[in-house]
Amino acid sequence: MNLKLGLLAAIILAPLPATAATLTVDTGWADDSLSSVPGPTDNSPWTFSITSGAHFTVADCCIVGDTYTVAGDINGASTFYAGANDVRGTGSYGSFWLDANFGKFSTYVGPGTYTFRVTGDGAGGIPAGLGLRLDSSVPEPASWAMMIAGFGLVGASMRRRALKLA
Repeated sequence: MNLKLGLLAAIILAPLPATAATLTVDTGWADDSLSSVPGPTDNSPWTFSITSGAHFTVADCCIVGDTYTVAGDINGASTFYAGANDVRGTGSYGSFWLDANFGKFSTYVGPGTYTFRVTGDGAGGIPAGLGLRLDSSVPEPASWAMMIAGFGLVGASMRRRALKLA
């Protein structure tokens, strides 16, 4: 009987798994912060599910010098470079994305479900702020031009072939 009570107590008192914060496509920047080192960020773990490709981005903010590491189904580390003037350059973390003094990380992810943790070095000080975002993949204008040119070449080739056969 004591064994049953002990097992029941262990089940009731066992820590529940942490609920993952959800990142949603095309909703802009999601806030997170780092309160202790070497622990993960306050909202970690993060998760999202997508049916088509997207760009996943992390940007440091507020205090220069922090770098972040993403680990799990997405892996990478922030670097210091000036980001392109694109959709990530807008919203609450946009200026930090464009500033070469702040760490940032971006990668393309394909369809699927992703779960990951973000950790930071706290080099700029604790607490440290950061933003995450997930943007649907939209072809760049150069990609559209290349695709249209390709269709044109295929069409010209087919027309030339049809003229030879006639």
